[in-house]
Amino acid sequence: MSLVGQESSSEQARRVFQSFDPEDNGFIPESLLEDVMKALDLVSEPEYVSLVKSKLDPENLGIILLGPFLLEFFPDQDSGIPDSFPVYHYNGLKQSNHKERVEYVEGTVLVLGFEDPMVRTDDTPVKRCLQTKWPYIELLWTTNRSPSLN
Repeated sequence: MSLVGQESSSEQARRVFQSFDPEDNGFIPESLLEDVMKALDLVSEPEYVSLVKSKLDPENLGIILLGPFLLEFFPDQDSGIPDSFPVYHYNGLKQSNHKERVEYVEGTVLVLGFEDPMVRTDDTPVKRCLQTKWPYIELLWTTNRSPSLN
């Protein structure tokens, strides 16, 4: 149920932060910190934003990283999403299956955290679909070939 449950505060913060990071770099320019804080209904007084900037960017690089941002405002929140979960794919179209044999394919989704690098082992339609909910995942199938959506 944790896969389809309500979004926690930290998950919402991650989503909002990432909306200000359209290239998915894992950071935003420090000039956008106030906008992110306002979007999350956090205190966004200029003095407080300046204090937070100095704490989250002590080296004055001009960027705010996602990880430290989440740890600063949501230190004790666990996303509730498991580290991995099974996924099953079934395509009933005979011609879309290996050797035209209709069967389901089992796989495992590994949920990566914001601190993990984005490893792109594949770019299949099934994985892209799952990434609309869980952007940082790896998808491992029990077979040598990825299943087809066609």
